[in-house]
Amino acid sequence: MGRAPVLRFLLALPFATLGVPACSGDSAQAIPSPVGGASATEPSPRGDGGAPTSASGVADAGAGAADAGPDAPWPGSQVLFFTFPEQRQGTHPSWGAALTDLVRHLHPTYSQYDYPSERITWGQQVSFGISSHLRFAYNVTGKPANGFYVMKDRATLVVEPAIRLEDVAPRVPASLRGPRYQPYLVTPTRDWNDTPTFVLEEWVSFTNGSEVGVGLVAEGLWGTTTRDAVGGTLELTVYALAFGRAVDELDPTYFTKNPLTREFLAWNAERAMGLYAEGMKVPAFADGANEAYRATWTKAADAAPLRNFARQLFGASYCVKVLGISAAKE
Repeated sequence: MGRAPVLRFLLALPFATLGVPACSGDSAQAIPSPVGGASATEPSPRGDGGAPTSASGVADAGAGAADAGPDAPWPGSQVLFFTFPEQRQGTHPSWGAALTDLVRHLHPTYSQYDYPSERITWGQQVSFGISSHLRFAYNVTGKPANGFYVMKDRATLVVEPAIRLEDVAPRVPASLRGPRYQPYLVTPTRDWNDTPTFVLEEWVSFTNGSEVGVGLVAEGLWGTTTRDAVGGTLELTVYALAFGRAVDELDPTYFTKNPLTREFLAWNAERAMGLYAEGMKVPAFADGANEAYRATWTKAADAAPLRNFARQLFGASYCVKVLGISAAKE
């Protein structure tokens, strides 16, 4: 289900700007200082033990990853978030930790995004409302930017690149244009063409929804209802890579000027693929069509340029471990 209609307005709130050191190059990418003056959260730690966990108990991306090389930190391990506190109260025994987290972070202004008839969809819709609030109330970059909430009080901003949403769809290989291609990449260009990070907003929404579903299973709250809880997360991960490729080709200095965007892409891709793997172990969520799509991503000839882009952006070790593709350029 797509997002609810959005009222575009700017909430002018006084937030200080925190200059975050760039992960590479000499530039810095500004993110807002958290409410209450708390400092930005640290990058996800690396190592084989003590991995931080998400709201649902799934290990966070970046932890326990294979070594990316002596001189290069693991992609995503340098991601920085600012603290985004709960915006309201609310709880129910059937919600589980992840959905409770999301519902409590939806500002009351965005009540149109409450969709309590189905818990995974509700988590997705609430994510859109949170992004809207972050985009308008927390953007102090001085540029168009989108905001993303990824659980446990963590949020970040991504500055809009100098591309259009319509530039993303052609970079999705024909073999990987799944059921969400038309509704999330093509049709939205009518209203969101000036917001290419629309793709990332959908991606984070699906990933948050998968965390809700996987968490409900882990907490014994799901039951036996059959549902595709992780296929969208896999498909939108491919579309997020197509977004990155469009940026690289059409706004070639973007990743140098905005290095935290690359870190966020890597971090959430690892989170997304981890949730996909966990979800496919659940009989109620397992879907052969999803595995066929994953196999197409790893082997289809027309997807080779996108796989090569992923290797270029994140490195071979990351692509093998996280994206399930070979290290060698094709």
